[in-house]
Amino acid sequence: MPPKRNASQNDRKPIKTDFTLIAATLSDCNLPKPIILSILTRLPVKSLHRFKCVCMPWLTLISSLNFIKLHRDQTSQNPQNHSLIIHSIDGDNYHKMSLLNINSTENQQPINLLNPFSAPFLQMELVGSLHGLVCLSCLPLCQNIVLWNPALNLCKAIPPSSRNWGENSPLKFSIGFGYDEMTDDFKVVRIACLRPTTGNYTSGPSSQVLRSDAEVYSANSGSWKRVSVDFPFVVGHTRNNVIAKGVPYWTALIPDPSRLRKYCEVLVWFDVRNEMFKHVLIPELERHSGIGVRFVEWKGTLACLVYSPTKERVDFVDVLVYNDDGKKGCCWEKISTHGPIGLKMEGSVQCSKDGVILAETSEGTLFLYDPLTNGVRKFFIAEAQKNSYEAFSHTESLVCLEGMEQVVELDKDKYCSIMEDLGIN
Repeated sequence: MPPKRNASQNDRKPIKTDFTLIAATLSDCNLPKPIILSILTRLPVKSLHRFKCVCMPWLTLISSLNFIKLHRDQTSQNPQNHSLIIHSIDGDNYHKMSLLNINSTENQQPINLLNPFSAPFLQMELVGSLHGLVCLSCLPLCQNIVLWNPALNLCKAIPPSSRNWGENSPLKFSIGFGYDEMTDDFKVVRIACLRPTTGNYTSGPSSQVLRSDAEVYSANSGSWKRVSVDFPFVVGHTRNNVIAKGVPYWTALIPDPSRLRKYCEVLVWFDVRNEMFKHVLIPELERHSGIGVRFVEWKGTLACLVYSPTKERVDFVDVLVYNDDGKKGCCWEKISTHGPIGLKMEGSVQCSKDGVILAETSEGTLFLYDPLTNGVRKFFIAEAQKNSYEAFSHTESLVCLEGMEQVVELDKDKYCSIMEDLGIN
């Protein structure tokens, strides 16, 4: 079973506040210390980052782990801070990173960000975003991995794994990004899909057996280690399909336990705390031509968006959530249907923390759809290719890992020149 829902805010253990730091920082201020802390935790990341230069007590306070967590929780609770980080590719195969504020009252367009990759990686992928950190990787080996904080303009290249596969070279790699709240540890999972062997996991002794191997990188330890894979599976994508509550999920195939067919499709997920793989069944859906399915985190719960299931409902979207409360067992349950949207949703890209859906039309136009108001907001990313978009929900934070460095801008003209030298149009 996936991890159970987080306890309510009242059940959480309060974060200990070091008022000695606050007293030293603002010794001349007459406001009560809790009020001071409440004000500081509501300030934007860029402002707090500048305040580190004021004096040593300010630097110590703003850099402390307790303050970073308090600020992160406060930022996540404010809908005005909810954003989407968007990856797209333009006509020159240049990978662009953009940030779109969901609830901006000024109808803002996406803001262009500096790409933390300092070299022209043609197959860069956006793996996910958690607590202000963004994970990017590069195919085909998924060895070039970067953890990046766009708000601080800092990034860290994860050291490559020293794993030697020998002659058993994997067919494919896939990356996942997760967060263990108990240990405050960001983790990167690297799955290797191995060449199948013969065996009796499926319907006969000559059937091919799915095999995978995996390793995990811990930001706290700064190293990779191998993790066990206790059941045969093969993932379908080169990165996790969705991240819910800090847990990465992949669509995958496993041998069908009912033996009615060779394989069945599931969601494989990585338990970031216990560092082991598990799986859940995907929802049973009637397959129609043109149906669209996207797994997302819907208001803090693993969910599935189903859109355009029939020609009569081309601009409606159903929301199915995974129920693991123990009363009904583990099952998918449709909780709502939204629409008509007014635009045909060809691709459901992502949804924000508060359930605003980012989607693409058949013409390649991006739009936001708010299920509460049924409102639609169009926007565009200059020169982006159709169907090149990938996005994840994002909120800014002060999280800074050891070894992070300033992101340096890569000149696009220089990038295009390198592409020409490589013979790539």
